[in-house]
Amino acid sequence: MVLTELNPKGNFDSWDKKKLNEIKQNTFSTKIGDILFENDELILSEIILKPGERTPFRKHCNDYSCTCFTDGLLVSRNVNGQIGLLRFDEGDQFYWTCSTKETIHDLENIGENTVIIKVLEIKR
Repeated sequence: MVLTELNPKGNFDSWDKKKLNEIKQNTFSTKIGDILFENDELILSEIILKPGERTPFRKHCNDYSCTCFTDGLLVSRNVNGQIGLLRFDEGDQFYWTCSTKETIHDLENIGENTVIIKVLEIKR
């Protein structure tokens, strides 16, 4: 995965009003995609985004790892203002530590391929 910052934290000048209103509503789900498996320790979810599709803003509270099953090009907007361009190759993996902070962001498929990502959350 390659992450390119398109917009820095704290700068909302380029944001469209619909997404800013979505943030102001402050009704973020903790569900990350469709749950495939869950037990007391783990949640395995799948995100499938067709070209042009977007997830709403969602809150990550647990550490998680992602594996991309397709090539993909996504935009991710964080509620802190940061916007990133994510370029995935099939088989790419990464691990994210949430520590004591929550991460709240969306994902939008701006590429030509349907993107399939599996997310493994480690419950706190």
